[in-house]
Amino acid sequence: MFSRGQIHLTKPKLAQYIPIHELGDFAHGTVVQIGASDPQDAYTAVKELRKLGVRHINLNCGCPSRNVQMGSFGAVLMTKPEIAAGIVKAMVDAATESVDELNPATNISVKCRIGIDEDESPEFLRKFIDSVFKTAGPVSFVLHARRAWLNGLSPEQNRSVPQLNHARVYEMAREFPQTQVFVNGGVDSVEKTLAHLQHVDGVMIGRKIREDPWFLSTLDQYVYGVHGEMLPKAEQVLNEYVRFADQMHEEYAMRYTVLARPMYAIFGGRKGRSFRRNLGQTILQAKTSKDRPLYSIRFSDAVSEAIYAAEKEHQQSIGAPLSEDEPAVCKVAAAAAAAVS
Repeated sequence: MFSRGQIHLTKPKLAQYIPIHELGDFAHGTVVQIGASDPQDAYTAVKELRKLGVRHINLNCGCPSRNVQMGSFGAVLMTKPEIAAGIVKAMVDAATESVDELNPATNISVKCRIGIDEDESPEFLRKFIDSVFKTAGPVSFVLHARRAWLNGLSPEQNRSVPQLNHARVYEMAREFPQTQVFVNGGVDSVEKTLAHLQHVDGVMIGRKIREDPWFLSTLDQYVYGVHGEMLPKAEQVLNEYVRFADQMHEEYAMRYTVLARPMYAIFGGRKGRSFRRNLGQTILQAKTSKDRPLYSIRFSDAVSEAIYAAEKEHQQSIGAPLSEDEPAVCKVAAAAAAAVS
């Protein structure tokens, strides 16, 4: 996206990756993560992202993939704390340059592991954090509570095979009280979230939300104290997303296959499996060109058809078929509540 001080994506393509303006009221909490091995590239990236309205930018110092290592960024930066510190300093400079009411400062953070290969000592992690802190100032740190193996494990294995060590994250939070420390890794319940919050400033949750997005509603209730009646209903969430998806396709020709991915975990159980299958089939049948993302129906209509088909299959499986006058395509708002169950 950014290299040698230039952007290598067109505005429509950039909007697909970072739809800040298209997200509207939801954009203020969006965090954009970048990978960089050169301070000037990092400076340019933050400067351009600020122009787009991004207010939170994170530096990736935790990815162990082979391609990332070849680019000299990601987890390998933990073995070069001085270089990482210089990159973060450049990001902070760009984030705080020409600040005013219309162009506020951007928050900078670093995501890293607690160790690399054989070295998971507190001294290793302490040196990395201290180097960044002394050079760039008190940026936030998101610590994945696992070491990263640069050889021998795939990126997927690196997310689960190395043993979790949340105590090491707690230790760093105590040693660096002047900056915010967030814990990441293996957090999949409200109980674990609340327990971590006794020791750190925040919790980052990834795969659990990807697999069960409704877990966010549970967190709202038990962590933030939001009353159940204040939470959005399933049909509201779906309607908001398909509106966004229709906009992204119409304005930027974003592919339905990409837009469909966040929806695959919306429904659970037998209906969920049926919905995913029917949505995939509907998108495939609606595609009118092999090379370009052109479709015969809107994305919202494809979702409606998939919900209706899933509900119909469920009713037939329990011996209660839908009435003859049920429309072939139902509205998302009307079917979502039933399809979630």
